This record gives sequence, C-alpha cells and structure tokens, in this order.
Amino acid sequence: MLPILITILIVGGILAVVYLVGSQPTKAEKAKTARRARTTAGKAAARAAGPKRSAFRQPPSWVRKLPLVLVIAAVVCLVIAVAQFRVAKAQKTPVIALVLDASKSMDATDVSPNRLVAAQNAAQVFVSQLPEDFEVALISFADTPTLLIKPTDDHNQVSTALGELPRGEGTVIGDGLSMGLDAIDAQWADTGTGPAAIVLLSDGHDTGSEVPPQEAADRAAALDIPVYTVVLGAQEAGNHGANAELLEQIATTTGGSASTAASSGELSGVYEDLASQLSSQLQISNSAQLFVFLAIALAMAAAVLLLVLTMSKRS
Repeated sequence: MLPILITILIVGGILAVVYLVGSQPTKAEKAKTARRARTTAGKAAARAAGPKRSAFRQPPSWVRKLPLVLVIAAVVCLVIAVAQFRVAKAQKTPVIALVLDASKSMDATDVSPNRLVAAQNAAQVFVSQLPEDFEVALISFADTPTLLIKPTDDHNQVSTALGELPRGEGTVIGDGLSMGLDAIDAQWADTGTGPAAIVLLSDGHDTGSEVPPQEAADRAAALDIPVYTVVLGAQEAGNHGANAELLEQIATTTGGSASTAASSGELSGVYEDLASQLSSQLQISNSAQLFVFLAIALAMAAAVLLLVLTMSKRS
C-alpha cells in the first residue's frame, strides 16, 4: 500500500509544480505591466493589443485536452492498483510439503556421498530458493510416516529438521503422501484453501502402506494439489530399486511431474528447477506495482505536455 500512497503524492506534486510554473508571469508580461503603469490606460491598451494569434498556430483542441485525459488515466491506474493490492492481501499463502524417503536403503552410496545426504542437501537448496512467505511442511517416511514440521514460513526451522530425519526399514510411500496431504488440509482448515503442492522423493517400492499410493494420489487430485515425484538412485531389477512407474503414475494423476536423478548433481538440478517452477506457479499474483508505474508515467507525460502547451501560449 505504501508505494501506491507515494505514487499519489508524486502525481499530486507533479500537477502542483505544473500549476505553479504555469501561473508565473513571463519577463514579457512583467515588462508590459510596467509599461501600463507609466502610460495612460488608452495607450497601454493599444500597445498591449498585438496582432491576433493565428488559428493555424494554435494547437488542435484534442492536444489541449490531452493532459486532462492523461491525468484521468493515471487516477484510474491508481484505483486499479489499490484494488489489486487488496485482492493480493486476500489471497492465501502458498504451502509446499516436502515428503522424503528416509528408509535404510537411502544409505546406498551410488549417489555421493550417499542417497540420504544427497537428498537432504538438495532439499536444503530447494527450501532456500523458495519465496520467504511460502509455508513449508516436512514429512519423512520409512516404515512409518512422521510429520516433522507443520507448514511454516520459518524456513530455518525446516532446514534444521532436514538433518534429523528418523530412519526405518520400510518404505510407506502412500502413507507419506497421505500425511503430506493431511498437513496441508490442516493448514487450510485454519487459514482457508490456497495454492499448494507436494514434492515427494523415494528410492524404493511401497512396502505396504495403510493408504495405498494410488488412493493418496486420487485424494491429492481431488484437492487440486499437484505432486512432483523424484526417483533417486540407480534403477535395479525387481523390488530393489525405486518404483519409477508408480511415482510417475502419482505425478500424472495429480497434475505434477516425475523426475529421476542418478547422481547428487542431477538431484540438485531437479530440486532447483522445482523451486523455480513452484515459486512462479504458486506465487501470489499482484499486478499493483505495474499499475503504479503506469500511473507515474502517465502523470509525468501529462505534466510535460501541459508545460509545453503553457510555454507555447507565451511565445
């Protein structure tokens, strides 16, 4: 709101300056006034009455009206800016739930230094690149899911918790995703529904979630929460590697995207891209700033044109 108030002051100041400049008498006018004082009223009137200004030299009527039109347009832009500001204030803060696999298989060293550390480091970078007002929740899962951090805009709290993920033998992908949805749903119950997304990373197959992964994905789709899945580590035959097909199906069902990473560098790149993508997709739209700049430009254009017209009258 402060930039809009500043703009109103700027517009008012520009018009005041134009008025003051336009009201100041020129040197010629001062000289004529002095001559009138030294001569009789008749001679002064005759001397002051010069040749009639040619209609050809006068600017068209639409040009003379243009400054007023520009000022009106500037005021309209300010009204729109105020409305946009109020709409942005009414919108809810975006929420992102980070859901990370912390099973024992994440100790594998095919991703340097190991899968878990690489995932933690990439998640740290992801959180650091999100806008400060974004709220982030952190959920880890192994044989059971754990809500480590409820949605919060204290990103340092999330970063600290990333280094203390509870470990286990299983990989309950469906339950981890379901807990991420629960965290967002609980936040919505307090603050109202808003933009949200889930980023889920795993390196294994689901080992028997109470909530089947596809059921959790269907719920996410119903809530309009896209799930972006990341498959980490080398793909192995059988049930030893990540279930890339399942994670891709979850992403497709919810309107998200699926990515794979076989190295720490690839994983960092995936998370950086996701941070950029989600920051832009979920960011609260506020075009008030654009209309503020436009109002300033229109007011300055009106001032310049008014000055030109004022000076041309005196020439």
